[in-house]
Amino acid sequence: MDEDESMERPCPELPVDVLVLIFARLFYPADRTRFQAVSRSWRSATRPPPRQLPWIMHPAGGFLNPSDRILRHLVSFPETASCSTDDRALIHRCYSSFPENMRCIGSTDGWIAVDSQDAKNKHKHTYLLHNEFSGTTLSLPELDAAIGHVSELFEIRKVLLRSTPDDVIALMTNHYSCHIILTRRGKGVWFPKQHADPLIDIIDVAFLGDRLYGITLEEDLVYLDIASDDNDVPMVIGGKCVIGDFGVWSDEEDYDDDIVDDDDDDDDDGEEDDANNDDDNDVLAAPNDDNDHDEDDDTSDCEGEYKNHDDDDDDDDDDDDDDDDDDDLTKMTKEDKIGPGIKLIKVDESPNDVKATCYLIESCGKLLMVRQQVLSPGGLFSDITHKVDVFEADVSAAKWVPVKGGLGGQALFISKPFCKSVSATCSEEIQEDVIYFIDTDDEFNMRSKTISAPRNAFEYNNILKSAGPQKLTWVFPPELVA
Repeated sequence: MDEDESMERPCPELPVDVLVLIFARLFYPADRTRFQAVSRSWRSATRPPPRQLPWIMHPAGGFLNPSDRILRHLVSFPETASCSTDDRALIHRCYSSFPENMRCIGSTDGWIAVDSQDAKNKHKHTYLLHNEFSGTTLSLPELDAAIGHVSELFEIRKVLLRSTPDDVIALMTNHYSCHIILTRRGKGVWFPKQHADPLIDIIDVAFLGDRLYGITLEEDLVYLDIASDDNDVPMVIGGKCVIGDFGVWSDEEDYDDDIVDDDDDDDDDGEEDDANNDDDNDVLAAPNDDNDHDEDDDTSDCEGEYKNHDDDDDDDDDDDDDDDDDDDLTKMTKEDKIGPGIKLIKVDESPNDVKATCYLIESCGKLLMVRQQVLSPGGLFSDITHKVDVFEADVSAAKWVPVKGGLGGQALFISKPFCKSVSATCSEEIQEDVIYFIDTDDEFNMRSKTISAPRNAFEYNNILKSAGPQKLTWVFPPELVA
């Protein structure tokens, strides 16, 4: 073989069985793509990989694959002015890929939401969406203007994308005045009014198609009617309790509608978002929903400041001053905080209180409620799941129906920031009809009704303790078609 021929074939012709083993050990989807691009023989040795278990994301940026339980660092980093290349060279602390002023605050599928705190001003925050697999970073300037100056007590608990980053994004925070926030990149941000009791009681939210639903600690299922104003800013214009005793409310009551809007348009009329209220393709719709969306939702524009739709009303000046104080999130106190949505219950066989909470999750066009009871052994041991119940929402009967048997070949991945149902078919790692809990590191089998013993791996216990179980989240690698 002459020199020119060897340069044309720089890659060794390894046996096919060896190439298959190498390909199976590649963790990152991008590495698998590069493997296939080496040569025709290497590509022919690849097989469509089985669906991977999702990654467990630490708020400091490190992540762990549940199958091998090895802690890894990010390959791509969010691009921000406060995170330089020099900073990244120093980011090899335990559990962390981020600088100390940056943390993951939520996720949806392969996107993570990142909070970057200003190094000189601890109250100033910049929010980003970052995709670890594509390396894409998207800014959220509208969110920066609305909640970019906050107290150290302020916390974002959930960042949920309805579909793409350019569609509606729902956030949940720990502040009673803005417990649920809606935004759309490049458009604006919607806040509820002060003391929005119907929304304060919600402990989890989930999208079912275009519709947004919430669940309360008392297990009421609430439908939140989303529309858009003339500037395409999403807002909640009404709601209805479809299971439970939560009642009905509308945009004329006390929870609607502060808007932070980027546009300079002076048109103040709000319009119904017909696309979001088309029931033809929705499996679960609000029953008897006869909302007539008010087309005079006085949605005045403002640049980076809060503006109330009802500014034209004759309000008392003192009330306005009180509202201004409530709007200033830098003045947040402990009294402004909303609890984590956990209920303590007594169980006969346990000397300790059991923590109970509920999660709302879409699965195959249905809404499921997962009720988890957790025991805390104390000491060096992490929490363990004590009991699990799963229910399906039956709106026509206005009740939760217990799910018996399996999950139809699905698997549920549960965490406070993000829950997801995935198909377990064609996967060697994901088990059918199993619920994976990130906070307790255990699994519940729906068919056998058994809970796997916690792995109690020393490294994972340290990760749980360093992050706080409620802040770990799932991140799902994209599917790779070989």
